[in-house]
Amino acid sequence: MGTFLKSAFTVLDRAQEPLTAKELTDQAINGGHLVTSGKTPHQTMKSKISTDILNKKTKSQFKRASAGKFALRSWEFVPEYAAPRHKKALFDEDILVINQTDLLNFVSGNGLVTDTECTNEPIAQLRQISFTKRRRDAEIDTSLVQLISVFIVRFGDLYLTHKRTKRLPESRLHGFYSLILGGHLTPDDIEPLFNRLDTHRELLEELKLGYIPEIKYKGLLYDDSRDVSKIHLGIVFDVNLKNEKYEIGEKGFLMDSKFETIEEIRDRIDDFENWSQLIINGGEED
Repeated sequence: MGTFLKSAFTVLDRAQEPLTAKELTDQAINGGHLVTSGKTPHQTMKSKISTDILNKKTKSQFKRASAGKFALRSWEFVPEYAAPRHKKALFDEDILVINQTDLLNFVSGNGLVTDTECTNEPIAQLRQISFTKRRRDAEIDTSLVQLISVFIVRFGDLYLTHKRTKRLPESRLHGFYSLILGGHLTPDDIEPLFNRLDTHRELLEELKLGYIPEIKYKGLLYDDSRDVSKIHLGIVFDVNLKNEKYEIGEKGFLMDSKFETIEEIRDRIDDFENWSQLIINGGEED
């Protein structure tokens, strides 16, 4: 028995043809190459392979053969398929949500609720009660709260800020600066977010580093002062970089990125979207 990646390699090597994540998982389990107790092993398989390709690029043993199918990189007879993240309409993707009635179990007001002991317990609880919903339906259903990954990226006392462009779907953020990276959580994000933070898709797509930074769960972020904010709950993480070198992975969506001190951010706090303002006004430097 082996890991998801090892079993995927074994299955593909024997099949000698591209397979979907579900086909890979089923054959790996039936062949005795993989044992898992997870409820959605094919989603985990897809996430593991996708993350491996994202991190290692041409050094990965895998590549995409078509939309939804994977192949071994050594197969010269299979051309590599490029799957741009925004090819599929973002409002048509399935995202993770919880019921609004469960919200009070996690937050009682506006702002950042920090986990001083960093137990990750709220993350485990959210995983148990979260379920999927088509994003366009969740946006108009006020009985649901959408789960959002929130990454605060820093190097020492400097914080990475950027400006959101009009190419992103959230019109309320257009033209505003932000202290955070991240976005809506999809079913494929379950394993990286709840078990292995260092493989999280949103962060690795938006920020190119060449290494895995230190990532630590910080707390939950909520704001009911606006109608749109009432239906979003941020799961916040601190991301500590080794140095100031980075590259924005989604050029055209994020611009004017730079490191700033808390004082510099506060001097122009009105330029920032509301969640960033809550983080800064809540004492992010502590």
